[in-house]
Amino acid sequence: MTTAGRKSNVKRAARTPWIPLVAAAVVAVGSVLAVKSASQGSQLGQGFANQGQEHIAAGAQHVAYNSFPATSGPHSVSPKPWGAYTFEIDQETLVHNLEHGGVVIQYNPDLLKVSPSKLEAVQAQFPNKTVVAPNAKLKVALALTSWRRLYTLDAFDEPKIVDFIKRYKNHGPEQLPD
Repeated sequence: MTTAGRKSNVKRAARTPWIPLVAAAVVAVGSVLAVKSASQGSQLGQGFANQGQEHIAAGAQHVAYNSFPATSGPHSVSPKPWGAYTFEIDQETLVHNLEHGGVVIQYNPDLLKVSPSKLEAVQAQFPNKTVVAPNAKLKVALALTSWRRLYTLDAFDEPKIVDFIKRYKNHGPEQLPD
């Protein structure tokens, strides 16, 4: 290469010093996003906007929940004790359990093809953060809720239920120990 050719290449490199910097920045941002995405994994179910944490009197009127079953919003002053129940529990009470970082597992008795004892066994694995109760209004067999998240299943699937509980318990705005 001639001296003139080398000088031309040096001048061209001096005029575009930002190209390597931009390329490095793009690679760095892409790497950070890839690592963040891989660490979070895919979300289960659907997320909903926060409807607040207002405590209301039993039977009081309130804004309609933005999900069914409810995932946040106005709720009873007292949560339901953690456990498995054979009777339906009002949404206002269950939302208080979600606020404390709990996961609520509701099932439609007419659509659930296994004994509720299977759900009770899952609840026993997480005795201080879960409630199991029937809900005949569900259009699916199972609905799992945590604060601002709803995951529905057409059939009992213990690994999926346990995965949801592990991912989303303790995600409520008020943290109580397990």
